[in-house]
Amino acid sequence: WIVMAEKTSELIKKAVGIQKGGSNQKKPVGDLSLDEVIEIAKQKMKDLMSKDLKAATKEVLGTMVSMGVTCEGKNPKEIIKEIDEGKYDDKF
Repeated sequence: WIVMAEKTSELIKKAVGIQKGGSNQKKPVGDLSLDEVIEIAKQKMKDLMSKDLKAATKEVLGTMVSMGVTCEGKNPKEIIKEIDEGKYDDKF
């Protein structure tokens, strides 16, 4: 039997402790620290199209946007921008 790897969204839901992502984007359904997001990215690296951990983390953050999950209390798009600016380079 081939076991399918868990989807990124499933790992995010598990980390946040929710059953499903939010459909109402006004109110976040949960929040993850950047370290938690990086851990999910590490778990998913082999399944993602990303060439490195930074890109994989941004991919996970992109999934979080559509799920209504914030990172460090911010919209994940803001964190992606901050990653691009080099703010978190020490984490990668």
